[in-house]
Amino acid sequence: MRIDGLAGAGIPYLSMMKKALPKEEPKKKKFKSHRLTEIDPKTKKPRLKRGVSTERAVEVLFMFENADVTPNQIEGMKQTIENQRQRILKLEDW
Repeated sequence: MRIDGLAGAGIPYLSMMKKALPKEEPKKKKFKSHRLTEIDPKTKKPRLKRGVSTERAVEVLFMFENADVTPNQIEGMKQTIENQRQRILKLEDW
């Protein structure tokens, strides 16, 4: 900002030119997967990801069991969230 002040004194209409320049879009964050399991390519069976302790896996399973939500309800919630996200994006672009 200090350089802008010095340059602004010598360059007329610098602030107007800066406003006319295209804005840099912020970089999007990559989605970090929070899954604890993966499919073993050799056996095609699920296994814990590397670095995930069995204590953590049991803790997450316990939380799911106590949530009183069925897997079908979870899938329905995921679909609802995705539909809402698409609707918001469509309305923002409108």
